[in-house]
Amino acid sequence: MDQQTDPVLIVGSGRSGTTFLAKLLDSHTRVLYRHEPDWARVDTSLPFLPPPGAREKFSRQAGEYLRDLAQVRAPKVTGKEPRFRKSYRSGPREVAYRLNVAAARTLAKLGGARKRDVVWDMIGNASRGDVVTVIKSVNSVARAPLFVDALPGIRLVHLIRHPAGVVASRMRGVELGLMGTEVYIDALFDSGYADGWKWKREEVKAWPIEKQMAFEWMAVNEAVYRSLEGHDAYLCVTHDALSRSTEEETRKVFAHVGLDWSEQTDRFIESLRTGASQSGYFGVQRAPRTEIGKWRKELTTGQIDRIHEVVERSMIGEKLWQA
Repeated sequence: MDQQTDPVLIVGSGRSGTTFLAKLLDSHTRVLYRHEPDWARVDTSLPFLPPPGAREKFSRQAGEYLRDLAQVRAPKVTGKEPRFRKSYRSGPREVAYRLNVAAARTLAKLGGARKRDVVWDMIGNASRGDVVTVIKSVNSVARAPLFVDALPGIRLVHLIRHPAGVVASRMRGVELGLMGTEVYIDALFDSGYADGWKWKREEVKAWPIEKQMAFEWMAVNEAVYRSLEGHDAYLCVTHDALSRSTEEETRKVFAHVGLDWSEQTDRFIESLRTGASQSGYFGVQRAPRTEIGKWRKELTTGQIDRIHEVVERSMIGEKLWQA
C-alpha cells in the first residue's frame, strides 16, 4: 500500500450506524475512505463467520484480504456521500476526483463497472505518507478478531447499537421494501456462534422474527466483544453515546486511530446538530439525537420484551439495555 501499512477498520452489524461513524472519520482531511469494499471484492474462502477456534488458521488470509480491500476503488466504495475536501488533493485534483466519481457512478447505473476499480484516488505524491485509510464493513464484523491477529498496526472500532434499535431499523427497512427478512440462524449454529446459549436450533428458528434478529445480533457481537475487549487495537463505541455526545465520542475515536482534531469535522458535526439536512433510510445527514430511543416508538411492548429476553444473557446486551 502507498498509504500507512495497516488501515483503520470500522465494524458493526447492519443498521448499527456504522456509516454515520465512518463519515465522521471521513470528514478528517487525512482520511481515505472505503465504504464496504467487501461488497465489491468477495473472498468466499474466508468464512463470514469464522469458527471461534480457527483464528490462527485464517489469520494470514484475513490480513491479505483486508489489505486488498483497502485498494478497492469501485464507485459505491469510493463515492459514498457526503464527500469532504482532503489535504492530500490539490484543488485541481479535487475537481478531477469529483468528476471521476460522477462519471463512474453514471457508468455503474447503466450496468457497467459496478464492482470495477474505475475511480482514481488522485493523491499527490508528496502526501502519500500522510494518508490514513479507513475501511467500513458490516459483512466482516465477525472477522474482526482475524484482522486484529493478522495486522499488528490495525486500529479497530466496533460500533454497537441497542439491539432493539437494530431490530426496529431492520423491520422498518422490510416495511419500506429496502431490506429482506433473512436471518442466518443455521449459519450461527453451524459455525459455533450459538454455542454457550441455552437455546436449540429449531427453537430459535421458530421464534418471531424480531427475536431471531436479536439472537443474530447478540451471537455475533458478543463473540467479537469477548474476543477483543482489552486489546490495544480495539475500541468499542455505542451508538447511543455517539448520538448523544457526538464530538466527545468522535474525539475518542480519533485519538484511538491516531488522528488529531479536524476543523472540517467540527463543521460537519455542527451541520448535523442543526438538523437542517435530513436523509433517507441509508443516509447519515440527520440530527444524531433524534436516533436515541427511537425504537421505543416503533416496537410494541411485546416485541421489546422478547428482544430483552434474548440479549439480557449477554455482556453487551445487558450493558446497552441498562444504559
